[in-house]
Amino acid sequence: MLGYVITGILALGMIYLALIYESTSFALLGMSAVAFGVLSFFVLLFVSRKVSVHLTIPVKIADKGQRFSLRAEVRNDSWLPLGKCRVVVAYGESHGQRRERIALTIRDLPRGTRAETRHLTILSSGEYEFSIRRVMVFDPFGIFYLSKRQKSIAKALVLPTLEEIPVKLGEGVKHFYGETMEYDDERPGQDASETFGVREFQEGDKLQRIHWKLSARMDDLMVKEDSLPKACAILLFMPDHFGDDDAILDYMASLSYSLTDAKCAHYVVYQSEGTGDITRLRVDDEESFYLAVTRWLTEASRTPKEGKLERYREKYRGEHFLHSIVATQDGKVSVDEAEALLPKNFKEELFLR
Repeated sequence: MLGYVITGILALGMIYLALIYESTSFALLGMSAVAFGVLSFFVLLFVSRKVSVHLTIPVKIADKGQRFSLRAEVRNDSWLPLGKCRVVVAYGESHGQRRERIALTIRDLPRGTRAETRHLTILSSGEYEFSIRRVMVFDPFGIFYLSKRQKSIAKALVLPTLEEIPVKLGEGVKHFYGETMEYDDERPGQDASETFGVREFQEGDKLQRIHWKLSARMDDLMVKEDSLPKACAILLFMPDHFGDDDAILDYMASLSYSLTDAKCAHYVVYQSEGTGDITRLRVDDEESFYLAVTRWLTEASRTPKEGKLERYREKYRGEHFLHSIVATQDGKVSVDEAEALLPKNFKEELFLR
């Protein structure tokens, strides 16, 4: 709108000079400026309705500190070419209040679609939302512009930094037995409710374990093996805090990844923003790890609430576990309800008996 204000001031100045000096030339210049501004306004008013903007992020997941691309696609469906189009975008952590602003400018926009890409680097983990705050449509000369509202939202996920944490697992964790619907695909166990497989009879096998029908068909003694339940002995209560200092996010995500690497099934636990309830996700392998981290970053409540362990016990009453590791709101870690300590570094060994 600044161009219209300047043109109006110039037009008034010309008309004022025309009245003082009784000059036809000044009057014509003043009237021409007014006519030019009015014509430009109505043309831009029409053209701006024919302009649409869409935000896209080609690669929606990036590591912390890694560059990713934000793309603004501008489509001009009018017959008039535009001098430029400026798109003001606000972005920040999805559930946070703080927002930064950037502007993307697309120049020489004829009829059709043009795009502008901006490369960004974000240094904090979380789900980030990018939304259009204002679109400024300029005339072919770049003098006048009109602003319009346009709704377009794109989201990107910035993952925590993962480092290896030395985790030592005791026999209690390795051979933990509990209620679960998951069973080991590689080792047999003692759960008779699920059959792991069938093998040939060996010395020492009990006669009750012989599969008589299959033995008759195979003409050899065959024995049924029971399954080994893959219960979770460890609970990781993830932090709610998402901010500039997210070292605790890196630590808890790295701890989950290190437990996965040690083939230790565990639960990632957090408070859901949508339901306000405790949510848990089982992590067995790399695929389930990244799924859990993605859901935690996008769904976790950003409002700190104490007593997660007590609410977990209430919700999953009757289920047992060996260790609970809780990320506190002050960036510390509490193991089995002991005094919360600040992790000194990622190389400090964690022993879980």
